[in-house]
Amino acid sequence: MKKFFMTLAVAATAFMATTANAQTTEQFTDKLAISLNDAPQDPVDATVELEHKADGTSTFMLKNFTFGIFEVGDVIVEGIKGVKNGDATTYDFEGTAKLPSDKAVAEALGHQIPLTLHSVVEGGKLYAEIALLVDMGEKLKVDCVFGKKSETAINGVVAGKTAPVAVFNATGARQNGLQKGLNIVRTADGKTVKVLK
Repeated sequence: MKKFFMTLAVAATAFMATTANAQTTEQFTDKLAISLNDAPQDPVDATVELEHKADGTSTFMLKNFTFGIFEVGDVIVEGIKGVKNGDATTYDFEGTAKLPSDKAVAEALGHQIPLTLHSVVEGGKLYAEIALLVDMGEKLKVDCVFGKKSETAINGVVAGKTAPVAVFNATGARQNGLQKGLNIVRTADGKTVKVLK
């Protein structure tokens, strides 16, 4: 009987450890509109995966990314935290993304790229604005929009503490409201949100 309880205890411990390390993955497929140096390209089908870790962080992965004639492979942003706002969850990131593929572009960029991300998951759909600066001798500004804006994603901000108090363009010049292209919005609670219009 003692052996039975010890076996049961070991099994329960293994189950709890597995549950504690559990992670879930959401996959979204939609159109990706790409603009190279402000010149729009034809939208393409794309897939984004959001992997939610047990530690409360998420990994955002744009699968098999290609812009123009350049094949990049997966673009991965790790360690981002989602912010719940009603039924929507917002994921923002500004920093360096990983490019783990063996594609020539990924290797030329040292398997990393500066990236700004603003994404919203709501109603089973993902909307994302992704800005990349590609430096391959000549600098290319690559702006991407994945999916369609929901009411929450339109400005990435709501009334109250997250109401916009200042809008800047990509070079940091103050604007009188949202302009076409990438906008940087500072909210009343001091946070910064990137909005692509």
